[in-house]
Amino acid sequence: MKVQISDNKKKKWENFWYYYKYHVLLGGFFLFALVVFIHDMLTKPEYDYTIAVVGDMALYEEDKNSLQTWFKEHGEDLNGDGEILIQVSDYYIPKEDEDPQILMANQTKLTVDMQEADSIIYFFSDASLERYKDSGVLSTEDSAYTPVAQCKGFEEAGSPASVQDMVVGMRILNPDTKQSQDPELQEYYKACEALLAAFIGA
Repeated sequence: MKVQISDNKKKKWENFWYYYKYHVLLGGFFLFALVVFIHDMLTKPEYDYTIAVVGDMALYEEDKNSLQTWFKEHGEDLNGDGEILIQVSDYYIPKEDEDPQILMANQTKLTVDMQEADSIIYFFSDASLERYKDSGVLSTEDSAYTPVAQCKGFEEAGSPASVQDMVVGMRILNPDTKQSQDPELQEYYKACEALLAAFIGA
């Protein structure tokens, strides 16, 4: 009798698995993805400043670290968590025939950054600036950008080669958008303005 019950359970399980295995696997995948997403959201650092670098080639890691160190030493603890965290976002924009996948991925990330106003300070190569100058979030005036090699902070950061031929400037906040009316974003903008002035040496 016990053998018969065991056999029935086994058949029921085999029948269930045969018909619903893809549902179970798909549900397990979504559960795993949800757990990873929640974990990332809970452990994601809250950066005080995000600096965008939009160039024709990827940043050298040591140059990225040098910039992060300089901005950390000259920035403020904007969120009051007791530490200054800097994120340098490398939006390397290759030519279309070089790596279309990286091009598409980084263009998408840069577009989101511009829409959300995560970055206020931007480093641009000449080609990248021309590409995005008419995006509506950047000044079209050449005077709004300073050659990085002429900046005091560039020398103090050890003259990182990846950005030496770039220009640096700030994005604008369109007065017709809700962003420009956000008090928190306005404070962030002022803090970035002061930080950039220190980098330029104004």
